[in-house]
Amino acid sequence: MSLKSFGGLLAAFVAAGYFLVNNREITLTKKDLECAKLPDSFDGKKILVLSDLHKKRYGDNFNNIMGFCRAQSPDYVFFLGDLFSRDETDMKPKAAFMARLQSIAPTYYIVGNHELFQPECLQALCMKLESLGVTVLRNSKTTLIQGKDSIDLYGLQLPLRYYVNSDWSYRHLPVPSDEYLQKCLGKPDPKRCSLLLAHDPFFFESYARWGASVTFSGHCHGGVIRLPLIGGLLSPERRFFPRYTKGIYNSRTFGTDRRLVVTAGLGKFRLNNPSEILVCTLKQRK
Repeated sequence: MSLKSFGGLLAAFVAAGYFLVNNREITLTKKDLECAKLPDSFDGKKILVLSDLHKKRYGDNFNNIMGFCRAQSPDYVFFLGDLFSRDETDMKPKAAFMARLQSIAPTYYIVGNHELFQPECLQALCMKLESLGVTVLRNSKTTLIQGKDSIDLYGLQLPLRYYVNSDWSYRHLPVPSDEYLQKCLGKPDPKRCSLLLAHDPFFFESYARWGASVTFSGHCHGGVIRLPLIGGLLSPERRFFPRYTKGIYNSRTFGTDRRLVVTAGLGKFRLNNPSEILVCTLKQRK
């Protein structure tokens, strides 16, 4: 074997090893999240934010990830959709994973786009999760209570047409109107802190106009490949350099009064973009 061939083979092995490690790595991200209208009793409360598990297992019974989650001692767990991939039908491992999260802290789940391809599996899973104590929010609202204070938590479930066209193209996808969001979720009280769980972050300005103080999203897998100084490269809609892939964003219209939190999620192929466990500590806005 020539020196050149050996060098090429070595480079291929190194690249394959890097891809393998990068797709097994888990990072823990901690962020303070200043929130408008946050009541005193919620200041300092921690939210564990997870999304887009898809087919990842993280060891037997998800043991490799549960240690990370439990160690954070969160007050709430938000799971933001794509708990399973569209070609999966065995929901038992997914229910077991969510049950383990529920044992850590009150857990809230919304539907992503992949679950919509398996409506019967989704319905069975939601019933199972509810029986385990997990709160499933499908265009519905619940109230989080701390002492005498409370905030409103909403969960949005958009139809599949907002993610992909019937011919499997992604051109000219609709944007949910203000009226449509009010039809799905009702109208939030402008005097109260309202948190919204919405799988797709690209409609952030619509969510902000609707009245969400903070929106929590996933879907983008961190942009699949992250480039230094640039960020995420690709969205699930095959769009390059999407606006929202990972981190905390302020509204272009409302500034810090309306904020978006996007997690890079747990599953799918990724490069220079490890799976992410996100912990947000709520803070009253200074």
